[in-house]
Amino acid sequence: AQKEYRVIIKFENKITAGNLRLLSEKLTNTVIKQRTPTRVLHRRADLTRERYIYEIKVKKLSSKKAEVRIRCQGGLYVKELVTADDGRTKPSVSEILKNKAEPVELDVLNVFMKS
Repeated sequence: AQKEYRVIIKFENKITAGNLRLLSEKLTNTVIKQRTPTRVLHRRADLTRERYIYEIKVKKLSSKKAEVRIRCQGGLYVKELVTADDGRTKPSVSEILKNKAEPVELDVLNVFMKS
């Protein structure tokens, strides 16, 4: 099933409107390669999974904060999409912007079931 998330991201360095446009361009209609995140390695096999992002919408909240809405294939590790998980998730928000990023809030907005 497709899922839609809202994540509030805090950046180490200031972000610009151009940064956020780049993020949207680079991550919309993109395949993300994710190795099993370090935080779940103790209970999951260490595999590389591919998950699709259908759409990303980005809104700047302050000089170092943004709200990102992600519509993606189920099974995407969203926190790692933000942080890069030491290079285990590619591409990632941190990598694209060369700016350390961390999720401070994460909500599931929708789950789209196939009919």
